[in-house]
Amino acid sequence: MSLIKLNKLQIENFKGIKSFEFNVDGSNVSVEAENGIGKTTIYDAFLFLFFGKDSTGRKDFELRPLDSENQPIKGLTLVVRATLDIDGTIHVLHKEHHEKVVKGQLRGYETLCWIDEVPKKVGEFNDYIAELIPEDTFKLLTDLHFFNAKMHWTDRRTVLLDIAGEIGSPEGFNELLSSLNGRDINEYKKVLVEQKKRLVKEQSEINPRIDEIQRNLDNYVETDTESLNKKRTAVKNKIQSLKEERAIIAAKEKERQHNIDLLNSLKGKKVHREAALKSDMSGIQNLLNERSEISAAIAKKEQTVASIEGRLGISNLGIKTTQNKIDRLLSTRNTIYVEYSTLSEEPTKGTCYACGQTLPKEQLDKNKEHRKQQLSEITERGDKAKKAIEEKRKILDELDKENKEVQAELDKAKVELSEAKEQKESRFAEINAAIEAHETPPPKKDEEWQKICVEIANVEKQIGSPVTEQVEKIDNELSEKNTELEEINNALAQSDNMKQAKARIEELNNKEKQLAQQIADAEKQLADIEQYKAEQNQLITSSVNNKFQHVEFKMFKELINGGCEECCESTLNGIPFADMSSGQQILVGLDIVNVLSEHYGLSVPLFIDHAESMTLPIETRGQVVKLIAQKGYKKLIVSKN
Repeated sequence: MSLIKLNKLQIENFKGIKSFEFNVDGSNVSVEAENGIGKTTIYDAFLFLFFGKDSTGRKDFELRPLDSENQPIKGLTLVVRATLDIDGTIHVLHKEHHEKVVKGQLRGYETLCWIDEVPKKVGEFNDYIAELIPEDTFKLLTDLHFFNAKMHWTDRRTVLLDIAGEIGSPEGFNELLSSLNGRDINEYKKVLVEQKKRLVKEQSEINPRIDEIQRNLDNYVETDTESLNKKRTAVKNKIQSLKEERAIIAAKEKERQHNIDLLNSLKGKKVHREAALKSDMSGIQNLLNERSEISAAIAKKEQTVASIEGRLGISNLGIKTTQNKIDRLLSTRNTIYVEYSTLSEEPTKGTCYACGQTLPKEQLDKNKEHRKQQLSEITERGDKAKKAIEEKRKILDELDKENKEVQAELDKAKVELSEAKEQKESRFAEINAAIEAHETPPPKKDEEWQKICVEIANVEKQIGSPVTEQVEKIDNELSEKNTELEEINNALAQSDNMKQAKARIEELNNKEKQLAQQIADAEKQLADIEQYKAEQNQLITSSVNNKFQHVEFKMFKELINGGCEECCESTLNGIPFADMSSGQQILVGLDIVNVLSEHYGLSVPLFIDHAESMTLPIETRGQVVKLIAQKGYKKLIVSKN
């Protein structure tokens, strides 16, 4: 077994402890003080050194001392240092928590680590601790309440079953175990429960189905099926005969309908030919063409006039815009002229405007030069305005010239349009008169029209009278025979159904017996499973509890329905852990830690908080650190045991 003992522990500025140290060389030790002085803080510091957490498992706990406003005190370095005896070799673990200050501002914190005085990165330090002892194992072996109060019951159960080792199976259940086919006993139980549920449901549905079939049998009257079959053959033959007769008549009616369709088509051709003759314009087509050409020519001239008017509008707009620009330039030129005249006539001031004294000659010369420069600039702007006016006037002259040309073109086009319209009125009157006088040939003189009339007369002779009444009579008789055939078929089908119903009742009765046997088999196997699980549960409970001296574990609990489910609850003389006194909980915790230490092959310093409540002897092979509440002790007092 690997043995870890605490020789020395040094703490500085950790939570409420400013400075604390004890040196026990691996001996058992007691730390006594009033509540709130820092006993639990010692265990928190020990856990922080190893895993960066406190005794509640938090990483983000407040590990730095606080001021009166509950804020971390600045400028402190937190130190936890432990000297350990690990299987006879001394090792020193050292961890510090520093402020990170940038330009006088606190920007966070950083952790520094050492192993045997050698600086290590945090990751390297953590890897060393993980290889030495996993965190969960450490908590199990150093915290008496961790196993019972902080682990989930399923995790506790897993650890206990691991400690118990190989657990045998109950004897006398070979037949049951051979039915598992690779499934565990709980999976097979689920299969059987579902199977029984399905079988019971299927069985419960059989009797109502038998009753329903039987009711139909009770209402059934036996019939002479041989006589019905003969009658059905006779009716089928009659139906076939009527269908053949109807087909012959229908064929004649089809030919008659074809002739009727042909007659309607010929009459349509006749009307179409008469309309064609009436609308024949072949004799006056040249006049119609001429009228269209005159209308097209007029439309073209109207389009030409509209186009020229558009151009004229654009030209007028250009003239107006250019004139506006000239007017603005003239206004600007006049303003420049007034500005020049005003400045040139203004006398040069020889006195200071502020004090009234005569200005020096240098200042007078400077003022004259400045006014000369201003006049030059004004003259330059006036010349530019004049030049711009001349350029715009040239453009305006060109636009006026172009505008007059477009106006002349428009006047000419309007004259041509007016003359064309006058000619149109005169010629249209002549053309319309000629069209009015035109006559179309009469249909009776048209050979095509006469031929259509002859064809109509021949088809009318072939149509003959309709056969509707004959077909209707046959259809009525066919309907009656089909109804009679349906009644015969229904009677025969009912007879067949009754035979099938009797056979179905016998089949369902056999099925019910089979299901009853299957349900009984499933119930027997479920009972075997419960017996198997009860004996297996006893084996598991005994195997686990045989490992412990004081504590007993309840591994299963019985349910109201007679079954049981897994659990994991520690008891002492029948008292559950939650109801034990503090001393009893410590005793149970010690018993568990002893077994776990043996199981993991590892012994580490064991911290016992609230040890003052323990009156029973502490039975453990490892090092013990007792944290004892002692009234009147205003500081931490350390003593070897």
